[in-house]
Amino acid sequence: MHRIGISLIAILLLACQQNTSQVEKQNPEEAQYSEWHERALFLAGLPTSEEFRKKPEVARIIRLPHYQDHVRQMNAFWTTVDQKRVAPMTAWWRAELSPRMDGIKTDTALYPLSGGDLLNFKLIYPDAKRYIMIAMEKPGRMPAPDSMTDPQLQEGLYSVRKMLGNIALTGYFFSRWMNWYMNPEKYGFYGTLPTVSVFLVRLGHRIESVDQTCINEQGKLVTESNPCYLPGYRISFIDGNTDEKKELFYHSTRIDNDLFSESTARGRYIQSLGKVAVMMKAAVYLFHRPAHQAGAQYLLEHSEVIVQDDSGIPYGRFDRDRWDITLYGTYRYPLPGMGVYPQQDLIRAYGQGSEHLPFAYGYGPKTAARASGLMVAFSRR
Repeated sequence: MHRIGISLIAILLLACQQNTSQVEKQNPEEAQYSEWHERALFLAGLPTSEEFRKKPEVARIIRLPHYQDHVRQMNAFWTTVDQKRVAPMTAWWRAELSPRMDGIKTDTALYPLSGGDLLNFKLIYPDAKRYIMIAMEKPGRMPAPDSMTDPQLQEGLYSVRKMLGNIALTGYFFSRWMNWYMNPEKYGFYGTLPTVSVFLVRLGHRIESVDQTCINEQGKLVTESNPCYLPGYRISFIDGNTDEKKELFYHSTRIDNDLFSESTARGRYIQSLGKVAVMMKAAVYLFHRPAHQAGAQYLLEHSEVIVQDDSGIPYGRFDRDRWDITLYGTYRYPLPGMGVYPQQDLIRAYGQGSEHLPFAYGYGPKTAARASGLMVAFSRR
């Protein structure tokens, strides 16, 4: 198990590099940002451009005690995230995944049941050119702060802090908290758009534009359609590490077998994505259930790499002649109360040995095992 020592050394060295936030590369005094980027910086508690913060109403808001407190809390939140997630996950990716990703042809990363978790998604697949997030949460809105009443703004900032603090503490979103703080339209900011935007700018990326999107009957991505399938948004952004232009798509929908079927508008869109790199972690164990086996099979047939915890596709569904699988961390039992039985074949596989996992992933800390497990599967085709 000498790889554990090597990985730990890499983590310690790279953590030092990662603790310096990428946002320091930006110079707000000279910057010319898009309106969407300015709003995201404001919401993230980061300095906006001089032009934006000198708007009379924005200048007033920035001086308010509750906004100053928001900035302090957001900075404290990100210090925790940087230390507990960004640094160790980046080091692990460089040591474990990066050397194996050279053979991957797809530029598209897919995250079913993502909620607003852009943070882990971007850290697992930092080199993707196109990010597809799919979940039931509303797309939401991120209005200009000077267009909101003070109560709206104060409640909206509070709701965003609650959601982001959830990630800082656990690495995932509680469904109950998403229903309380992410989805209600009574807050000035709601849905996944504010959370996703904050993660983007805090990771050092620059938002260029945000567009509402639909899928039409032909399965094509459009800005409006009646009926509108997969309502969501597209964020065009510049990657802060590579200066490449990239895109992120969020689609709001139930995940069922029809989502992967070419007989539906939603399915025709998913089919058009071609090969993908998949990430999964969720509390509902959706692809363990008989009603979702067509979806699981589609992902197995169209993925070049799958990174997941035990809530993803069952271990027994992976053909060992096709998939090269590496296990990290530990596994004993699924999340309680989900009506899912322990995967005995996965328990046996872990019994034969696994690699060290230097960060919490998925819902591991809530299981009987009190620890996280991660499976990385590369297709041999």
